[in-house]
Amino acid sequence: MKKVRLAIAVVAALSISAHAGKNYIPAPVEPIPVPVAVPPLGLYIGGGLTYAHTSCQCDTSVKFSDGTTSKVRNGKSYGVNLKAGYNYNEYIGIEARYIYTPWGDKDKTIKHYGIYLKPSYPVTDHIDIYALLGYGKTECETLKESFKGFAWGAGAEYTINKRVQGQKDGLGIYVEYLRPLKKSGNKNIKIDMVNVGASYNF
Repeated sequence: MKKVRLAIAVVAALSISAHAGKNYIPAPVEPIPVPVAVPPLGLYIGGGLTYAHTSCQCDTSVKFSDGTTSKVRNGKSYGVNLKAGYNYNEYIGIEARYIYTPWGDKDKTIKHYGIYLKPSYPVTDHIDIYALLGYGKTECETLKESFKGFAWGAGAEYTINKRVQGQKDGLGIYVEYLRPLKKSGNKNIKIDMVNVGASYNF
């Protein structure tokens, strides 16, 4: 008899619970806001050290600072490079540069000002390879002249932080090769540069 009473009680309890569940209205749940990463501005500045090798071959002799004259002179100089630019996206940007090499061979002091288009390719979230295609003005101490023309280069940059929505963010380190000037004619001049430095992406 006790078992029968217990079974009736269990069935009654389940029936009441099921009936109450029909009238239950769950409380609204507030959605949890998901933080959205703000992409960097695409602006950056940078600077570092430069090694330059200059080769000059002229139709007429040039007098150098040591008192000698020659039609051919090769030299090495060292200095600094500065740059500022804007990345439209992870594949293309524009950049302005200034390079000055006052140390080393005095006759091969170089000043270069240039504006470059900068196509890039993101190899990973941290590493980019890029090209530099532009136009610049280069002053050569030996010839006491300045020359304007096409300039190009290529490089790679490692950014410490991962990209944010495709844009580089924070500190990066770069190494690159640059040909700021190659001129033919009565003055054959070729300048090759290697630049290393750091940049900061805002």
